[in-house]
Amino acid sequence: MADTKKRRTGQTKIFHTRVHEPPALKGIAANLYTLQQDLEVARKIQNRLLPPKPEVEGWDFDFFYQPASEVGGDFYDFLPFDGGRLGILVADASGKGLAGALLMVEARAMIRAMASIASSPREILSAVNRVLLRDLDKGMFVTIFFALLDPSKNTLTMANAGHCPMLLWRRDANEVVPHQPRGLVLGAATEAKFSAAIVEETIALQPGDRFVLYSDGVPELMNPVQEEFGMERLERWLRANAHQASEPAMQSLISTLEMHRAGQVQSDDITIVTGRAAP
Repeated sequence: MADTKKRRTGQTKIFHTRVHEPPALKGIAANLYTLQQDLEVARKIQNRLLPPKPEVEGWDFDFFYQPASEVGGDFYDFLPFDGGRLGILVADASGKGLAGALLMVEARAMIRAMASIASSPREILSAVNRVLLRDLDKGMFVTIFFALLDPSKNTLTMANAGHCPMLLWRRDANEVVPHQPRGLVLGAATEAKFSAAIVEETIALQPGDRFVLYSDGVPELMNPVQEEFGMERLERWLRANAHQASEPAMQSLISTLEMHRAGQVQSDDITIVTGRAAP
């Protein structure tokens, strides 16, 4: 009987120890909860920074933004210029989570500030590079594709700071043409080196033509067998769906990406902006 009491007493002590969490674990749980709340606040702030679709006569637009976690380093923007021109950009800041999001906020603020005093994509990106070069630690950078749409002339003037190529669908030929003007990433090269490398390109647009800007989270999206979505699939989708209005075209692309992902965890932010000239 005595042995039985001892065994039961021992079991009671073990059970009692498991029920009461050590103070250290309570502190970790509280810190994790606070961090989760902070991330949720950051997510809401970041979403408020992203602009709605612009309204430009003779054009329709749509966009898609989905960070890999609560906050992301991707961003897009629409910037009004004089003469009815519209600046359109997609960017990707290095780093994930909060680090990428903080860099995204700084880069966005710099671009908007420089867009108020510069008149071309090349000038704006060169000015932003000067600022970021002073602020960023080694290994941090931002990639941006900046396109300036002039609806009165039906032209698109582009500059690219190390970002993915823009895809342009030509309706008349049903042809997808990549455009990737030469340029270095922002925040990594000296002012002289950056200015010497970046070039600006202007193209004419025809009725029904469509452009697509995107971050590398699109072609690099993995499926469960670690196969990337890739540029070939993206161009194939564009040829088949570019004739639609922008909203249904975007929904089609999102569905195509989700089918490829097939439940695989998204490892990188995804940002897409598309616009179509009225046919």
